[in-house]
Formats: sequence, structure tokens, C-alpha cells
Amino acid sequence: MAIQMDRKWKPVFDRFDRHKTGHIRLGDFKRILHESNNHFSEDISLDVLESLLENENEDRLIDYQQFLNLIHNSRLDLQIQSRLHRLVRYAAIAVVPKSQQQSVIRKYLDEYNCMPPPVFILTISIIEIAIFIYYCVILGEVSTSGPVPWKSVLIYNPCRRHEIWRFFTYMFIHAGFYHLFSNLLVQLLLGIPLEMVHKWWRIAIVYITGVIAGSLASSLSDPHTFLAGASGGVYALLAAHLANIVLNWDEMDFNWARLLSIIVFVSTDISVAVYDRYRTNVRNRVSYSAHLAGSLIGLFVGFNVLRNLKAKRWELILAWFSLTVYIIFMTVAILFNIFYDDYFYNPNDPDVCKQAY
Repeated sequence: MAIQMDRKWKPVFDRFDRHKTGHIRLGDFKRILHESNNHFSEDISLDVLESLLENENEDRLIDYQQFLNLIHNSRLDLQIQSRLHRLVRYAAIAVVPKSQQQSVIRKYLDEYNCMPPPVFILTISIIEIAIFIYYCVILGEVSTSGPVPWKSVLIYNPCRRHEIWRFFTYMFIHAGFYHLFSNLLVQLLLGIPLEMVHKWWRIAIVYITGVIAGSLASSLSDPHTFLAGASGGVYALLAAHLANIVLNWDEMDFNWARLLSIIVFVSTDISVAVYDRYRTNVRNRVSYSAHLAGSLIGLFVGFNVLRNLKAKRWELILAWFSLTVYIIFMTVAILFNIFYDDYFYNPNDPDVCKQAY
């Protein structure tokens, strides 16, 4: 490799080194780069080289080894940019209509700086897996519908609503292997491309608001039922993506395949959730309301948070309407939980809540 580099770049360096001192001026290097643009563009990234040299003193002298280091760094960055471009392109194809794909790719590459990297969905998934394994070991059980750690400090417990963190942390508890696997499947296959296109913090807002809305909705519609799983967040992502598919139907790649896959998943997942909720041989049931609430919140919040590079007037009106509905729902749900204690279990009633502690 070193011999090949010398064979290719030593003559170039010697051409810059007009006085044969073993050093060249950065100013001369910059000038010849511009004059020889076509000659070097296949081998190195001129944009990267210029950014590396941008803040350097043009009178500074560099030797041959420093010259090679600049060339090497430029070529390395060019490879990274090429791989990043492919990755962003795949992400755009997955979640963006065709007319916006090039704009998204171009805008993302201009803004992308890897700080922080898009790891929100991966981090959440790893935590969920770790907690599931922990309770499998502690409770000595693993099945498609268990274990369900009813006494966990994370699960939403209708007798312990005063522990407000449970309205969020229930997302880390899953009622069995199927429950965990179905949530992970969607949030990884859909969440990562969405995160690549829309930035991690936008996806985090949609996901977390879906989770919190799910627990609030469950506390109102099913006040005596436990709640576990990340379905509120997962369905928020699904709904946001489904709205994008419908609104841009003619421009989405594989539109029917996307729609059918979502319908099959949602139908199966909700059917299992409803069955587990109402089967008579289970004393402690887990609510499914979070699925529906997460879906609605995914629509309402997604319209306002996710990127829309070509927003139309009616879409802006819809975004404001969605935001208003979301604020009203959250306000009503929170106030109801605070002021209407008679609607819920009394945590001091030993006959009702003794098993929940």
C-alpha cells in the first residue's frame, strides 16, 4: 500500500515542491487542487481536503508525510460519505415518498454530524431486552405470554397511580416473548429508518408521547387493569408512518405491500392483546388501550414533529388542529387522574389492592 501511494502521489508532491526543499506551501497546494479538479476528483474528496485546509495558514509548510496524511484522510472521509449516502438512501426509500427522497438525502447529508448518532431506538430496544431477561431469570419463567412481573416497580399498576413514573416506565415491561418480539420487530425495522430521516429527537418525541398517552388512556378506559409493553410508542410510530403512506400514496414505493404488512401486524397484535385481556382464566389482565391511544397520538404529534419538506397549506392547518386535539386530550386525562380518585382503585383498600403490592 505504501509503495502504491508513493508511486501515485510522490510525483504530485514533487510538482508542488518547486524548490526541492522537501516541503510545500499549503497555499500552493490549494491553488493546484482547484486547477487540477478533474484530475484528482476520482481519487480524493476535494471538498473534504478544502475543509481540512480551511483554517490552516496558507504560508504553512508541510512535508511529504503530512501531505500523504491529508490525502489519506480525504480518501477515508470519501469512503465514509459514500457508505453514509447509501445508508440514508435506504432509509429514505423505506419511509419517504419518491418526490422527496433526493431532498431528504441531500438535506440529511448536509446536516449529519454523528453527534449524537441515531441510537434512540437501539438504546430503548436494548433496555427492553435486558429488563425482560432480568425478570425471566428472577421469576424462573419464559413463554409467549410470560413472565409478567406484576409487582415490578416499572409496570403500570392501577393501585399505585400515585407513583407517576409508572405512566412511562411500563414500556420496559413485556408480557411474554411474543409481546416483546412484536414490539422490537416494528420499532427496529421502522423506527431506525424514521430516525435516520427525521433525527433521533423527533422520533423520541413521537415514541415517548405515544407511551405516556397510552397509559393515560388506559387509566381512563380500563382503570382497574395493569399496563405493560412499548405498544403505545410502537403504534405511535406506525400511525405516523401510515399517515405518510396514505397522504403520499401514489409516490410511495411498494405502497400496497407496506399497507398490507401494517394491517396484518396490527390485526394480529391487537387480536392477541384483546384475547389476553378478556380470557377468563387470567386474574391479572393487561390492557390493550395503549395500542389505540398510541396510534392516535402518533398521528397528532407526527404531523407537528416529523419533517415535511414540502408542506402544503392544508397540512399546516391539519398540524395545528392535531396539536390542539393532543393538548386537550393530555390536559383532560391528567386532570381526571388527579381530581377523580373515586373512579379508580383505592390504594388503601386491602381487599382490592393487597395483591398489587
